[in-house]
Amino acid sequence: HGSPGLVATSQQARTGSTRLYMSDRQSSKSTKKKVITIQKDKVEEDEEDIPEEQYRVVLHNDEVHTFQYVVRALVKVIGTLDRKAAFEVCVTTHGVGKATVTKTWKKQAQQFCMGLQRQGLTASISPDKDFEGGHVGGGNG
Repeated sequence: HGSPGLVATSQQARTGSTRLYMSDRQSSKSTKKKVITIQKDKVEEDEEDIPEEQYRVVLHNDEVHTFQYVVRALVKVIGTLDRKAAFEVCVTTHGVGKATVTKTWKKQAQQFCMGLQRQGLTASISPDKDFEGGHVGGGNG
């Protein structure tokens, strides 16, 4: 009942069977125009020059979930992972104790990590600089 352009007659309002009609009159009468200017605060310049640090989403081994369950959870949470890649992560996690699922910016890594935890998996994030060697595998973080 507060929407502009919709009108209910008083008789209809009394009977409780309100029908709403589009009203041409309300929209055509208004000739006032509002201009809203939005100013963004200036971003600190030195922040733009530094590329955002990469974080790894790390899956930790557990003795609870099956490979099939973990593969499904990984594919569901990490949209860029297909079943084959998810299976490789499972193999590495099972053999080494943990494996890198993906590398991304911090906020995305946190979201992926929480998503995996919601699926009942044990996951963490760590700055990529804390790792040595390849993309998949343990590292020292």
